[in-house]
Amino acid sequence: MQDKLQELLDRLDANFSAFQTAWEAKSKTELIGASREITAIKDAHYYLTESHGFEPEEIDYLLLFENPLQVVADKWLERTEDLSDFSFALDEVFDKQDALRDYEQKEKPSVLEQLHHTTETAGKAARPTKEQEAR
Repeated sequence: MQDKLQELLDRLDANFSAFQTAWEAKSKTELIGASREITAIKDAHYYLTESHGFEPEEIDYLLLFENPLQVVADKWLERTEDLSDFSFALDEVFDKQDALRDYEQKEKPSVLEQLHHTTETAGKAARPTKEQEAR
């Protein structure tokens, strides 16, 4: 089993190396457009080579493919394309409000700026338009 595992890890590394070579040939615009796919491939490679404890049948199955990294990355990409879980992330942003301490905030306007803005807005609303004056 150890020989087959090493064969699989070598193949995953070779697959990843081939992807890296292909990415190096792309323009910045193409790379930006492919960022989700690139991330899926990088995540799959990392998980498979660093975290996953393979069962013997999993190794045999993945060795059936020339590019097992692509097989796994495509399935991972399918899962991440479903943005329905995005609402959970937003819920955490709004509920916990820990972003207030973790991220730079837009500078709040001074009280004087707020009063000036309020005065300008009130002045515009109080002045009649030309159409209103004509009546």
